[in-house]
Amino acid sequence: MNATDTLRLALDHFHQDDYAAAEQLLFGLLETHPRHKDALQLLGSVAAAQGRFEEAALAWQQALPLVDPDSEEALALRYRLGRAFYEQGRHEDSFLLYRDLIEAGHERPEFFVAAAAALQGLSPSGKNDGQALALLEEALRRNPDVPDTWHRKARLHERAGQWEAARECLRQVLLRFDQRAQYWLDAGLIEHAMGEYEEALRYYDRALILDPDLVDAHVSRGTTLARLRDHEEAIDSFRRALRMDAGDADAHVNLALSLLALGQLEEAWPLYEWRWEGRGADPYRHAAIPPWNGGSSLSGKRILLWAEQGQGDTIQFSRYVLQMVEAGAEVVFEVPESLFTLMQGLPVAGRIQLVATGAVLPEVHYQLPLMSLPLVCNTAMDKIPAPVPYLNVHTNLKRQWERRLDALAPRAAAQVRVGIICSGNPGNVNDARRSIALERFAELAKAREEVSFFIIQPDLRPADAQWLQQAGPQWHAVGEGIGDFADTAAALSCMDLVISVDTAAAHLAGALGLPVWIALPHAPDWRWFLQRHDSPWYPTARLFRQQRAGDWGEVITTLRAALAVAAFSS
Repeated sequence: MNATDTLRLALDHFHQDDYAAAEQLLFGLLETHPRHKDALQLLGSVAAAQGRFEEAALAWQQALPLVDPDSEEALALRYRLGRAFYEQGRHEDSFLLYRDLIEAGHERPEFFVAAAAALQGLSPSGKNDGQALALLEEALRRNPDVPDTWHRKARLHERAGQWEAARECLRQVLLRFDQRAQYWLDAGLIEHAMGEYEEALRYYDRALILDPDLVDAHVSRGTTLARLRDHEEAIDSFRRALRMDAGDADAHVNLALSLLALGQLEEAWPLYEWRWEGRGADPYRHAAIPPWNGGSSLSGKRILLWAEQGQGDTIQFSRYVLQMVEAGAEVVFEVPESLFTLMQGLPVAGRIQLVATGAVLPEVHYQLPLMSLPLVCNTAMDKIPAPVPYLNVHTNLKRQWERRLDALAPRAAAQVRVGIICSGNPGNVNDARRSIALERFAELAKAREEVSFFIIQPDLRPADAQWLQQAGPQWHAVGEGIGDFADTAAALSCMDLVISVDTAAAHLAGALGLPVWIALPHAPDWRWFLQRHDSPWYPTARLFRQQRAGDWGEVITTLRAALAVAAFSS
């Protein structure tokens, strides 16, 4: 059989996915014709089809000098070689190859797209996203009819939080090709991010018509239903996803969150342990130390309890430290530096060892992340430990803050001091839903006379700070004096009432046993549950809930009415 017939037969085997037979023929051919460019190119394609990209690149690199450098064949070969580099993780080599092609005048859309992908591979953190976006725009300028290019551009806009631009890109995608479920799913995710939940559901449903087994569409549908407070339907979507993929971490975690919101704690806690898996999961620190399973005796054992997630979470779940001490454990409690002094106010602080995150740890027998304690402590709705106050303020620090507040606004007879916290961490994914413009609280000043308002947060948004400058003598900012959460606690403890959005200060006021009114969005975090105005976590808290998503007007009106009739001890 001559070389041409051998090559043709190898190609037939390749098209039939019989890669072993194709390789055997090609190796034999290359033994007698080592510079056979077509055999080398096909050998590279056979290797690439099996995911062996290093071998593919080697074969194509051997073939490249054998073809006319100015030919279409050479361009196609160099394009495939760049893809092989990319698949090996050689993103810089891939980018340089495509850049050279473009700079040589070969301004083909696919080269710009491939260069953009390589740039993104060079910096997964997104540092190169701006350059990648510019390359995709060049590709679209040359050929605007490729839906995948629009899709790539949409994802870059999404990562930058440029929701309108992402929405428009996905509209362009679906105008060109509407038969791919992933496109509809991603369009739904953008609508969800923009707060258009009903529209998001419509897109998810279209995705599921095209691909009923698309697990991510079921999970995303459930997440959006949960945002609409339709947790029962959300749970159904999450369970559907898990029937298709029992190992999907996002389905487990989101199922747990909906169950928690409904108060079904005992079923939820084991599922919540999946929070360490899946997309965007936090790293599980201290994995080298055996976790405590909740069953073995802690008597005489040293256990590391470590903070996770937000500072409000640490404040809320630090209540469980007492139970670990009462179980006989020697507790090492690792917390962020900003909470270190505050946690010295735990009633059992003298019986535990506090360690700042990142500091050298003593030898321990076990470890457990703080938010796994409700599971090992078998927490049910009627067994939530709420021995408030379970944090205390140092007397001297409180006196310092009393003097500081008296200097700002001397307390007159019958004067009521109200602490306000209007916003939390702007980096929180839910910040736009939970924070309230400070000027909206101005309505509270009409509730009663002899009220002084103190804004107790170290950082104010520029618009809030600007409003406060002209708000009048009833309003006072005390943020500059706050160094850490111990200061926040001391300032809060000088108030007759705390009014807060759902942020760490709300948890702190509750942990201190202070009267605290918490303004909640329509779909609140799971820990506030649903359809109730009290909190089993914080007996001194009162919850004020949005009745319509995004509408704080009614919440402020209700707060004003409550403030007008509230009784305060003299």
